[in-house]
Amino acid sequence: MKKVHLLVNLKSGSDKGAKALKEIEAVLKKEKLAYNIQISTYPRQLVPIATKTANEINNNHEYIVVVGGDGSLNQALNGIKNSLHPDTPLAYFPAGTGNDFARAAKLQNNPLKFIKKIKNHPTVTNVDCGRYQDLLTGEEKYFVNNLGIGFDAFVVNKTNHSKLKTKFNKINIGNLTYGINIAQALKGQDNFKVKILTNEHTYSYDHAYLVTTTNHPYFGGGVPILPIANIYNHKLDIAIVEKPNLAKFLYLFSKLLLNGSHMQSKQFHYFEANKIEVETYQAEYGQLDGEELNRRKFHLKFEVDHFKFLK
Repeated sequence: MKKVHLLVNLKSGSDKGAKALKEIEAVLKKEKLAYNIQISTYPRQLVPIATKTANEINNNHEYIVVVGGDGSLNQALNGIKNSLHPDTPLAYFPAGTGNDFARAAKLQNNPLKFIKKIKNHPTVTNVDCGRYQDLLTGEEKYFVNNLGIGFDAFVVNKTNHSKLKTKFNKINIGNLTYGINIAQALKGQDNFKVKILTNEHTYSYDHAYLVTTTNHPYFGGGVPILPIANIYNHKLDIAIVEKPNLAKFLYLFSKLLLNGSHMQSKQFHYFEANKIEVETYQAEYGQLDGEELNRRKFHLKFEVDHFKFLK
């Protein structure tokens, strides 16, 4: 008999997680599917919950389903990768603010269709993810979206501490919070020096403004920073943007939103590889799948990995 293990962040997307859980639970009862619910009550609790759940699953008819935002999916992925069964399939119902991975994977956000798919025709596929090691701290983690340093991380920091985020999410315009905080980041984010090692070549930039290593095109709630990236090509992509003046930035941003031609700008650099190394020389904001990293210097080694994804 099939059983669903729900790993839930009720607070994701300013309580979208709670709403999604209510709808999913109603469908599970209607479809007579066995299930249990485990709810995170403190930051990053889904990591140990996912590890424990993966350790205890011992057949192919039990499924782990994450209900939350990109950060919740990140925690569950890291928990499973740390478990005795790192290839345990993982399903995801998006209920966050940005939902960038769901956008990249073209995921279902209808609870009825989502559960019926798991019940009747579940498909397990290999999906790319990134893995990094911080050479300064020894930290190792996985990510489904991206790890950003500089501008995008500044936006994440301001958005996560914004009172408007909660208000806007309640009326389904949460992504507007990112747009508002872009204006703050334009003023507050300075340029910085960064060294990139990829494809056996070293590149240095003295005026970097944004450095994002990504698994797919999107960041910040649907902004297509690297349209060529995708979650099935077994590569990671890195974008480096050197600080332009305000007029140039607005021009680049409009090109980014309209047709992707920002990639031809002299201020925009990108590389694709299965291994990438990034080193900064001063403390900067960082973000991992929309969750803040401590402001610090970074020396990171990235490589592409994969996980079993249930669609």
